[in-house]
Amino acid sequence: MNEIEDFIVTEPYMPSEGEKKAIAELEAKGIAPKNWNSKKKDVVSFKKNLREDMYEKQNKLCAYCRIHVPLACVPMHREHIVHKDAHPKWMFLPQNLCIACPVCNDYKGTKEVLVNKNIEEYPKDGRGFNIIHPMYDRYSDHIELVGGILYRGKTPKGRFTIDTCHLYRVDLAEERVDQRIKEDKGEIMAGIITLLSKSEEYVDDNMKFIQYVCDIVKKYKQENVNDDNK
Repeated sequence: MNEIEDFIVTEPYMPSEGEKKAIAELEAKGIAPKNWNSKKKDVVSFKKNLREDMYEKQNKLCAYCRIHVPLACVPMHREHIVHKDAHPKWMFLPQNLCIACPVCNDYKGTKEVLVNKNIEEYPKDGRGFNIIHPMYDRYSDHIELVGGILYRGKTPKGRFTIDTCHLYRVDLAEERVDQRIKEDKGEIMAGIITLLSKSEEYVDDNMKFIQYVCDIVKKYKQENVNDDNK
């Protein structure tokens, strides 16, 4: 795992004065999940600016799978780490907001991630969360990438994150294979092949992953033959 993927966000989004005022007005009336869809100009700008700010602070990566998703193709979701339906009072709290890819966010859904779901104050560090928190936790302390491709939980928090966001889905393994091939095709090809013996532990569709690796190895060999014949 490289440094770009292994980030900790050191500062949450800082709302403008207008955004703070608009949020305070909503909270004064009694915050509810529906307020997230408020059409107030400063609430709309809060959500827009937060996504742009966190996209850069998270190195343009999902908080959970750490895969890059181009904003021009699929907008990253504004993710409530502690879900807004169960805990609406933290709905606009910057420390509770990051960005996540649509697939991780959908799998996470409304799952409770607090160690103590009845606490009154938002936790000040990662010990209050069952899931990896991008502002509190070092990713590599909890999850390692086997061969740079397959996700393995090193701690209960890492395993909870993998299970909750389905980081064993085969499309993530395929995406990481593609990334590594682009970096150095020749050096890593043998390493990718060795992962076939381990993939059953880490992906949800082992046969699909095996076929995928076989296809890219076949393509790689064919490209080498073509190069030799030039």
